[in-house]
Amino acid sequence: MKRETQTGTEPEVEPDTSHLIDPVTALPTVPLLLDRMREMLKEHGALAILSVNVLQALPAERITGWQSFDAIVRDVGRFLASVRNVHLRREDFVSEVMISGNAFVILVAPPRSKSRIEEQDLRRMRDRLDSQLTRFLGRRLPYEISGRFPCFIGAALVKDEPSVRPERLVYRALDEAYADSIQERQRRDTRTARDLEHVIEERLVRSVYQPVIDMKGASVLGYEALSRVVGEHFQSVDALFRAAQSSSTLWRLERLCREQALSGAQIPSDALLFMNVEPETIFDPHFRSDRTMQLLEKAGLSPERVVLEVTEHSAVNDFTAFRQTLSYFRSRGFRLAIDDMGSAYAGLQSVAEIQPEFLKVDISLVRDVDTQPLKRELIATMERFSRSVGIQLIAEGIERPEELSTLLEIGVPYGQGFLFARPDCPLPVPDLSHLAA
Repeated sequence: MKRETQTGTEPEVEPDTSHLIDPVTALPTVPLLLDRMREMLKEHGALAILSVNVLQALPAERITGWQSFDAIVRDVGRFLASVRNVHLRREDFVSEVMISGNAFVILVAPPRSKSRIEEQDLRRMRDRLDSQLTRFLGRRLPYEISGRFPCFIGAALVKDEPSVRPERLVYRALDEAYADSIQERQRRDTRTARDLEHVIEERLVRSVYQPVIDMKGASVLGYEALSRVVGEHFQSVDALFRAAQSSSTLWRLERLCREQALSGAQIPSDALLFMNVEPETIFDPHFRSDRTMQLLEKAGLSPERVVLEVTEHSAVNDFTAFRQTLSYFRSRGFRLAIDDMGSAYAGLQSVAEIQPEFLKVDISLVRDVDTQPLKRELIATMERFSRSVGIQLIAEGIERPEELSTLLEIGVPYGQGFLFARPDCPLPVPDLSHLAA
């Protein structure tokens, strides 16, 4: 465009709006879309908004670091943009509520067959988007923060009021959508707490067992007890434990899992039983009580045949107290293992502080070890280290003969995975044919 001036016709300078683009997601912020919102109010007689909010960002940032957290927020923005392009109409827009914030806004136009959008239309769209976003986050987030990265969607439908300034209606809609997302979180938390209590009260957890194989001796070293949730309240046992970690029921759930594991453990007299424990569960007085010894005696097990696997899905904040508590279990005869070495918090400090008898290599390092030299070298380094300090190395998640061959070449003595047997109850019979000379 051009404008007339005293000195002649000059090109009109477009205002610089770069400061209104979010630097993390590259999405426009609400001020850039105010005109569009006013248009929708007048055109459709209402403003329909979905507000996608990433709540409780600080704990996730502390775990992942702010760079990784920003990357997740950026991916959420890209996901919403792709959903808009594929599943929403061209009239719908995505923006952020504020610069560098963690809330996104979708403006929703009426269905093609209607001139106005109704409450039920907006709710259906919210439910559809919520389902898609849940699947996306399940694929995108690492385990250690997946239960601590709550993302909720709120909805608001504000009708046009000629006597009210349009900007006020716009910000009323934004506030209502955000408040609705908070309420949705509260509703979901209430449902989860109710379902978790039902699982514990009704003892809806069962144990299955997977053999741990002596790969050099072609025999069974022991069996790992794995918990499975019964019913449809939780999609997986991981989801069950994430819910328990976010509440005050982790100790109760762990007690149930231990009792189920020991009551169903009909393992051979020369085999070990590997049982998973979360770090904070070690401090549970019930775990250190005579009740545990009574359960062992009833199962025909001595503490010397039980290996406590520390599954570090949460950080150990006080290693001094943790180590002192572990010494109690060692004094009773229990052995210790560190699970998932190579992922999450299972690192060198844990090995130095716990000084386990067993070290379990995470499946993420074992998978495709035969085709990825870096993984091979990492496991070889673990094997040399563990052998030099007297720790037994166990490779988890062996699924292909090629992976097994590579691990044997490296010198890893023990392993488990679907190649030998899937977890089952009662005890599965392992396939040792791949170990034949």
